[in-house]
Amino acid sequence: MALPPIDPTDIDALLRRVLELSVPLHDAIAPFDEPGARYELDGAPGVAFFQRDAGDVIGHVSGSPSPMLMPPLDELRRRHLDLVGVDANVDNSHLPPLLLLCCYLADPDTSSKLGLDEIAGRRAARVRALDEEDGQHDPDLQPLDAALRAWVPLRAAHLPEAGDETWPAILELVFPTDRYSKYVPWEGTAGETAKVPGS
Repeated sequence: MALPPIDPTDIDALLRRVLELSVPLHDAIAPFDEPGARYELDGAPGVAFFQRDAGDVIGHVSGSPSPMLMPPLDELRRRHLDLVGVDANVDNSHLPPLLLLCCYLADPDTSSKLGLDEIAGRRAARVRALDEEDGQHDPDLQPLDAALRAWVPLRAAHLPEAGDETWPAILELVFPTDRYSKYVPWEGTAGETAKVPGS
């Protein structure tokens, strides 16, 4: 059942919707739950939408979210972890990109502009965690497949020896075309399939 529409100008409603989308997907990034870790956002994140057309050509649009969005989105990390029952001393390096992906899905204007509302509403999704090398290349898509990718530069604040070194946590939602016609319950492992919650 679809989630009710929200006012895109209501930031609190938008953030609640992000959590409604992200919490059911946490099992996909649970392997990155790390006791004693503390990751800090350090740099400009980015999002890219890819789609392979019927002529087998990949097109994409990309950009950075508004800097005003990142502080409240960063604050959602603890709320998300509390809702999924993770201990207070646990952080997850791939939670920031998951929240950013869900923000793009939750925002009615952005989702409609990219066509994400239609795609997420009728296709199952796969969650992929990418390393830095894979994140520099287009996703492996079949004709008419689509993917939404987010990358967030992080600094491991719990590792003093890391200094100011940053690295990107990269997560991707892949929407294959007409390969999964039924609702697939989320099983919680990266790479498994599920309908985006609320679609």
